[in-house]
Amino acid sequence: MLRHAKTIAALLLAALLALAGCAGAGDREPSAGTDRPADGASGPAGPASQTEKEAVSPKEAERLLAAFPTLEPPAGKRAERPVELVLFADFKCPHCKDFETTVFPRLKAQWIESGQARLVYVPLPVLGGDAVSAARAALFVFDQKPEAFWAYAEKLYAAQRPVQEAWATPARLAELAEAADPAIDQEAVMEATQRDDPRIEDAFRLARAWGVEGVPALLVAGKAVDPFDLNAIRTAVEASRSR
Repeated sequence: MLRHAKTIAALLLAALLALAGCAGAGDREPSAGTDRPADGASGPAGPASQTEKEAVSPKEAERLLAAFPTLEPPAGKRAERPVELVLFADFKCPHCKDFETTVFPRLKAQWIESGQARLVYVPLPVLGGDAVSAARAALFVFDQKPEAFWAYAEKLYAAQRPVQEAWATPARLAELAEAADPAIDQEAVMEATQRDDPRIEDAFRLARAWGVEGVPALLVAGKAVDPFDLNAIRTAVEASRSR
């Protein structure tokens, strides 16, 4: 019971810290030589967790990641060992939306569709509240129809409102799910937003284990890179493929 209380307290602290960071990170200047958006939509949000690192073995991490949405390369272009990219993101975070709209399409075209990499998407609702509901809904959609997850994620980011606004209500999340794929049952989505999903705690476990301090966060073959720097991503992918 005490351990559970500590976990809840840690997650609440993480959410409060991340809220402050996500609201203010856009003021940071883009670093030289990067492909970040020039309109001030820059780096990751603030710390996702101030708790001590949690050990997760490579085998355990592989097991946990297998439960999250994965974007695989086309079968005909898949490399023998595609580089694994892991993305941590919060559907309510404006910087995650920036990544979704400005970086993700290029990352997908350059490394996933070319067969060089695969991407695991880990919803990490650091903002708490209805961000957790959005993560639950997205994972439910993935469980029902895996290919619909990516369209749903796009709908969620497109519907994003100011971070302080509790816009991700069960009804709104259900509407967006139906818009992404009419086969998704709206009532079932609303019910899913009210149920605990152990993968959300698993996401926080992985984030703590890997030192993720904000969202969006991108790991290339287990190493953190600036998610807004396509040059850094390219270098990391090429380095991993050459090993």
